[in-house]
Amino acid sequence: MAAKTKIVRTESLSTDRVDGCVDDDIITCPICMNIIWKPVTCQVCENSFCLKCIRLWLLEKPNVCPFRCQFQERKPSPILMKLLSRLKLTCQYKPNGCMLLIPYESLEKHELSECLFRLTQCSECSKEMFYNELENHQNNDCSPKELTCLKCNSVYYRKDGHETIDCLKKQKEKIHEIAHSYDIKDSAQKSRFCQKIVELYKRQEANRDYAQRNQSHGEEHDWTPSAPVYTPSSPAHPQATSPNVVDPISTPLRLSSVNFSLIHQKHKDGAHIPNGYAGFNWENIYYMFEQHVRENIQLRGFLNAYNDSRCCVAYNGRGHAILIYLPNASNTFGIHSFEAMSAYHDEFQLKVSGYRSKALLAVKNVILKRDELNLFEINWDHIDRLVLTPERILGTNKPETFILANLNFVL
Repeated sequence: MAAKTKIVRTESLSTDRVDGCVDDDIITCPICMNIIWKPVTCQVCENSFCLKCIRLWLLEKPNVCPFRCQFQERKPSPILMKLLSRLKLTCQYKPNGCMLLIPYESLEKHELSECLFRLTQCSECSKEMFYNELENHQNNDCSPKELTCLKCNSVYYRKDGHETIDCLKKQKEKIHEIAHSYDIKDSAQKSRFCQKIVELYKRQEANRDYAQRNQSHGEEHDWTPSAPVYTPSSPAHPQATSPNVVDPISTPLRLSSVNFSLIHQKHKDGAHIPNGYAGFNWENIYYMFEQHVRENIQLRGFLNAYNDSRCCVAYNGRGHAILIYLPNASNTFGIHSFEAMSAYHDEFQLKVSGYRSKALLAVKNVILKRDELNLFEINWDHIDRLVLTPERILGTNKPETFILANLNFVL
């Protein structure tokens, strides 16, 4: 059997993958020099480009075509689409054993969801294998991995699920243990503990509504309780934006609120957030100052992220995912909440993923608004990597950029 090759899907199609001869001048992108993928045409000069290529080009040179004319987008010509539709290409998983020739129009679907030689991960034990080996593995040699709920510390198997009511019962038991350990006799203190249970149930009702709203956006099933969107208080009262922490299962949280106004050796037009800032490493995360935004009209999507007490925010480079982790890989942290918005797209989905020891522990999808910051409560503990992945949006020149105003970590 062929060795398992981990392949990352890209937006470029090398001409080497085409079966037969091709007319390079017509069906190749002038920017990447590969087969045009998801073509976009300039109405002025009639040249066509890959959607991703021209989007990145225009991010650097707004409204300027690579052929030095004023870029005006239009649909590609029927002739170009007909030429592309005639192409047959090798699958990117050919090194793994796939020998099929795929029509251009079917290539993405095949490589993302149909190819039997793509690598996949068993949902029960997290072992990586070819997709065509998955069924046999799950029927014969899978050893399910135990999962731990980040809310109540219950241990369970993914196939069994973890019902919300069981999670709340465990948290209730923990509250009573805490009350008993402190020998709480005062009725007022007992009342406060009971109130926490009421707040839990209220939160769960809000979570259910929020999950139903997100489901309409086609998100994956979320094995952790979703959290409702919280609207921050008025910028005139910045101290009121601190989250009201409700954590019935642990000692008081040690929240570390990270903003981006204390970066050393700042560049006025922004740069990559240096590793070590606030004690974390930051991959593909950049900072942006309000003054630079006001001087560049194409960045106006950032404006509403600033207020009287905030002159600097962070964002994801080139619309790609970001990664946050501690320099010492053996240490873990928690994420209580973060404040974010979309720069260009309304009702924009952001996937939040928490990892520990390379294993995916939890996934949560939130919806960002354009021009409006919202506070999202996550409440995950004991993770060592936090990944924020923006939803991919087709048919636009604007990147999938989201803005982070602050993050509230649990240390």
